[in-house]
Amino acid sequence: MNHVIRSTLCTLALTACSTIVGDTPVETTGPGPTTTAMTPTTATTIAEPAQRDCTPVRSGTAPVATGSVAGDALLLSGEIFPCADHAVVVAETNLDEVAAAAQLAAALGGPLLHPHPELAGELERLDPLTVHLMGNIDVPTPTDAGLLRPGIPEAVSLARNTLGATRDVPLPPAPDASTVVETIGGITLRDRVVVPQSVAEATATNVPASSSIDPVALIRGLGTPSGSEFAWMVPGSQPVSVLSAAATGRAIGASVVAYDPADILGYPEVGPALAGRPPSAIRYVGAEPTATAWEIDTLIRGVQVPGGGFQIFPTSQPRRYVAFYGHPVATGLGALGEQGPTETLARMQPLLAEYAADGAQVIPTFEIIASIASAGPTDGDYSEEWPPDAFAEWIRVAQENGMYVILDLQPGREDFLTHAKQYEELLKLPNVGLALDPEWRLQPDQVHLRQIGQVNAAEVNTVVDWLSTLVRDNGLPQKMLIVHQFKSTMIMDRETLKSAPELQMIIQMDGQGPIPSKDETYAFLTAGTEDAHWRWGWKNFFDEDSPETASPAYTISHVPVPVFVSYQ
Repeated sequence: MNHVIRSTLCTLALTACSTIVGDTPVETTGPGPTTTAMTPTTATTIAEPAQRDCTPVRSGTAPVATGSVAGDALLLSGEIFPCADHAVVVAETNLDEVAAAAQLAAALGGPLLHPHPELAGELERLDPLTVHLMGNIDVPTPTDAGLLRPGIPEAVSLARNTLGATRDVPLPPAPDASTVVETIGGITLRDRVVVPQSVAEATATNVPASSSIDPVALIRGLGTPSGSEFAWMVPGSQPVSVLSAAATGRAIGASVVAYDPADILGYPEVGPALAGRPPSAIRYVGAEPTATAWEIDTLIRGVQVPGGGFQIFPTSQPRRYVAFYGHPVATGLGALGEQGPTETLARMQPLLAEYAADGAQVIPTFEIIASIASAGPTDGDYSEEWPPDAFAEWIRVAQENGMYVILDLQPGREDFLTHAKQYEELLKLPNVGLALDPEWRLQPDQVHLRQIGQVNAAEVNTVVDWLSTLVRDNGLPQKMLIVHQFKSTMIMDRETLKSAPELQMIIQMDGQGPIPSKDETYAFLTAGTEDAHWRWGWKNFFDEDSPETASPAYTISHVPVPVFVSYQ
């Protein structure tokens, strides 16, 4: 992040003010009611409100995207305010002034507006008693309206006094400090609005068009809004829009949620702001909605993946999955089956710490062989499928310890889709993903160990379609889909593998052998895949890799860096 709003400012339209510098309000007396004057400003009297009903009304639900911040502000003002005793007008070019003006508008209960060809008409409609101008602007005002030109310190002081704040709270340092929370007039401000802790590069006179706010810095520490009916989704890359919407939205108790329209699930902090809300309470301000119905449904349900968030690899934090592979009963099939689930997790701990050395968040994972390739025909498919309840204890331990679970399929002569559907109920859990192992996918006349199996991308794509639909229909967070590969022929037509936003595909190089041979295989399989939609995994073998198993540091030194590492 770049610059922090100066400590003389309020961080958002309803949050606490920082320590005030400069002039402070003084009480004056004279004919009529007591008024608040700002020094050195003249013409400081705020008129006594007329007897009329300017109670704000419910806003609409359609997206607010007129093409400009000023146009959006006019639209919201026209929807919400039948009239207003106070209106605040500020140019969009100085973020400091916008921040102070937003605090003032929220305090006075009026709209925050910006210069616009239709501004004069909106001010006439609102019929304000006072128009507050921030900064070096001139706008036509109704003839019977008073005019105040508060500077930043004066606007902050007036806002604080109007809201009845009893203490000053300094801004937190960016970007990791907790949200400032101030109780003003009995209102806990974090219930109403997202608090920006830092803003992008902005000079005193200009906000570059390319400036952006990190949505994580804006939303971190928000918590679940408890007193607001509406959630307004505002692009975090538009700091003026965030402030403007927060100021005006205060009048109807709208929570403003700064987000990335192109990556709505990439920031776990967005979830608590939307969890439990009906879709009708969510409104887009500043941009047309780009989120799908599944994304909104997922956020509303609020069920997250281990590690937090709704994506396997959230944008806000690098993440890596480290797994033990095997079968809970067949101890010879991998490290996972050599002890129980709790003991397996304990055995993994030293490796987890090493894989976090580069700063990645590490998610411990059980990769369970759900169906085992069989030497005999069994039920005709040369695969022994274990019932879903055989893995209940492992999944319970995983859920209690923030772990992910992968169900690995060795289907024999049965197609992957038919095989996967047997585990549909387990795959409806948010922490359970799926792995397809083409090595054990036989053709109708084949048996295991006489050849290395293979699968066509078209068959994998049937699983992609089914699994993504399962995720979408059940409002689940994104799910992991792994496809194993250590020979080029194991996935035919690999370049045609489908992508789906509901899934994160990983191709795992799972061959065994000496490290130089594994390095060569990895380089061959990953060559030319820089733009592919899948990511890459790596498998280490405790016993079969010769003469030694690659260390965690060596494993993650590969390019592309493996994001899924399993141990057999």
